[in-house]
Amino acid sequence: MNFKYNSNFSIDNLSLKAKENSIYALTGNNGSGKTTLLRLLVGLLKPKSGSIKIFNETLTRDKNQLWKLRQKIGFLFQNPDDQLFAPTIEEDVGFGARNLGLEENEVIKRVDWALKAVDLIEYKKYSPYDLSWGQKKRAALAGLLVLKPKLLILDEPFANLDFNSIYNHLIILETLRKEENMTILFTTHNLFFVENWADKMMVLKNGSVLFEGKPSIGLEDPSVLDLLGSYEELLKVIKKKK
Repeated sequence: MNFKYNSNFSIDNLSLKAKENSIYALTGNNGSGKTTLLRLLVGLLKPKSGSIKIFNETLTRDKNQLWKLRQKIGFLFQNPDDQLFAPTIEEDVGFGARNLGLEENEVIKRVDWALKAVDLIEYKKYSPYDLSWGQKKRAALAGLLVLKPKLLILDEPFANLDFNSIYNHLIILETLRKEENMTILFTTHNLFFVENWADKMMVLKNGSVLFEGKPSIGLEDPSVLDLLGSYEELLKVIKKKK
C-alpha cells in the first residue's frame, strides 16, 4: 500500500497483518505516519496504490461496503471531543446503534451494557462536557462498543491520562478483548505499553516500516532504539542528575 500527502510525506510499500484476538502496537516518532495509517485502515483516506484487506475483504470507496465494514470496526480518536457531540452520554453512546436501525429495546440494552463495561453507567444522563478527560475517553469507547466491533483501532488511547485512568482503561480493554474476542490495534509513543501489552509491534519512520515483529526483539534492535530511545538511557540521565 502506498499513500502520499504531498512532496514532503508519503507512506511507501507498507503491509500490516494482525491476528484475530491479538494486540498490535504501532509506534514511531512524530510525523512517522501512525495516525495516517489508521485513517487509511478505516477508509477515511484512500491509498494511492495497493490495497487494504480487512476481514479478508478488500477495502473500496463503495459507501455500502464502508458502512458494513465500519460496523465491525471501532475507531477511537486521540481527542474524545472529536467523537462526543450529543446532549447526554446515553444519547451519544446510542447514536451508532440507532443508525444501524436496531430496535430501540436493543439499543437501550447495548447502551447500558457499554456504559457498564466502561464504568460510566451512573453518568448516562450527564453531558459529555461535564466529564473529565479520562471519562470522556471511556464514553467515546462506549460509543464504539455498542456496535460490538471485532476490531478496535485506538489512536494514543493512554495519552494525557493519569495512572488510575490508564489502569482502568487497561482493565476494560483486556476484559473486552477476552470476552468479546476483539482484536486491538493501537498507536503509542510509550514503549511501556509496547513492551508489556502488545503481542506484535510495527515501528514507522518517515512513512516506512523500520521494524515489524515481537516487541521483545524489536526493543533490542539497534535501529529501533536509535529512533525511539530506551529506558536504560533515560535512567542513566535521571541517575546522573541525582
